[in-house]
Amino acid sequence: EDPSKDIIMVATGTGIAPFRGFMHRLFMENTVARHMFAGQAWLILGVPTTSGMLYKPEFDAMQQNTADRPEALKIDYAISREQTNSIDGGKMYVQHVLAQQADVLLEKLDNGAHIYFCGLKGMMPGILESLEKVCQERGLDFSAKQKEWKSQWHVEVY
Repeated sequence: EDPSKDIIMVATGTGIAPFRGFMHRLFMENTVARHMFAGQAWLILGVPTTSGMLYKPEFDAMQQNTADRPEALKIDYAISREQTNSIDGGKMYVQHVLAQQADVLLEKLDNGAHIYFCGLKGMMPGILESLEKVCQERGLDFSAKQKEWKSQWHVEVY
């Protein structure tokens, strides 16, 4: 809607598919969307192992295409069987990436960023619990924030 607003994409496994196409239009094709987009696209992709990092060469090419504006595309990986999180020292999942960068995430959402979740439905309870905790730590009511972000919050899980 507003090409100046940030886009946050959270995916696990094959949930990356719609985001891959979306990012391709923003960073690879010569489209109006690419020329108008002034926000940041932030992808958080969860996979079990490095070998499961779907489309990494494509994402690397997208980042090379943003060399004139490197902040336009940020990609974080949560590789659960190979990385540990700084919250409890356990496996790294997408909710840990969100929690570790909670101040940035909350600021982006408060400034109108749209957040999209796509992947296995089993990821959502951990994400919601994690976001509730980071809001609580900052004296925020997560339920109220969710209502505030309702038009920016998009969930497509299976």
